[in-house]
Amino acid sequence: MSKSYNPKRIREVDFKTDCSHIFIISSSGHCSLDCAYCIVNPIVKHQPTLNYDDLEFLLGKVNGKALLLFSGKGDFFAGYKKQEKLLARLLEQNVEVALDVNGVMIHEFPEISSEKLAKIRYINLTMHYRQLVNNNALNAWKENALTLIGKKGGENFIAGLILTPAERDYWREALTYYEQNVFAETGQHLVLIKDINAQFSEETEEYIRTLEREFPQLVEEVYQEDFSTRFGRYSHVLCPAGNAYFRVWNDGRVQGCPYIPELADCGNLKERKFFPREGTFMCTEAKYCDCNNVALAGKMIFPAQAVASGGDAEKVKTFWAAMAQKIKGWI
Repeated sequence: MSKSYNPKRIREVDFKTDCSHIFIISSSGHCSLDCAYCIVNPIVKHQPTLNYDDLEFLLGKVNGKALLLFSGKGDFFAGYKKQEKLLARLLEQNVEVALDVNGVMIHEFPEISSEKLAKIRYINLTMHYRQLVNNNALNAWKENALTLIGKKGGENFIAGLILTPAERDYWREALTYYEQNVFAETGQHLVLIKDINAQFSEETEEYIRTLEREFPQLVEEVYQEDFSTRFGRYSHVLCPAGNAYFRVWNDGRVQGCPYIPELADCGNLKERKFFPREGTFMCTEAKYCDCNNVALAGKMIFPAQAVASGGDAEKVKTFWAAMAQKIKGWI
């Protein structure tokens, strides 16, 4: 079977954590690029941004270590000025950090000590090739990519190229550029990520397979996101959303889960309000990226189908408490 249909490594990045709380944070209200395939519509420009004081308030409410996943609306580094040293200051706290960035700027990252860098668990660097060319930012991206990979490359680093049919004419050029300018120096493979909102004709699928054959040493896998496949065989899951997992937005809003109304309001950092709920949440709608984040971190509990069909949330939670460690091994 073609590796195009076996997106293994990107699902199995070592993301499990002993952190007591997990926050996926869209801290930045600005993105320096204008990718046509961006799932954020409209693309955020010059909107409110979280600062260090906002995040320090949040961390002050956490009894234990927090995992901060910076991803979402804007690019993390585009949300603050280099002299503010937001990343470096956060790494002084009791945290682990994951970064999802476009690589146009990386601010103070090159000067961060190895001790602090050890707290960065995962980096997802995306190559938006056409936008980089259009914005005369390709060389800056290359230098930043070399720095990021040089300091934190390896198994928990994913370099990705978005494949959208409208930019098909750029794909081979992008792969060639990455191979000659990044892969040749670092050996960091490239994941080809198919636009989740696009339709791919069989002709385009064949072209992708052709590129895989042309760049076998470079392309690690071809991947199109479908979070629901992880959860399809379960009638429900027990999720820490609103208790130990939260989404935080650039305007300060805190949500346990943006898809479940009763978990949608957990405070606002700009207003210095944070009120988590008690206990896990029995959810029958597990299929979103947030669900995947919780699962990859080892914090989702998957009850057996028979138990899931009978009893209330507390009974199920009690029954599976002793089995939690074993269940996490299924992920």
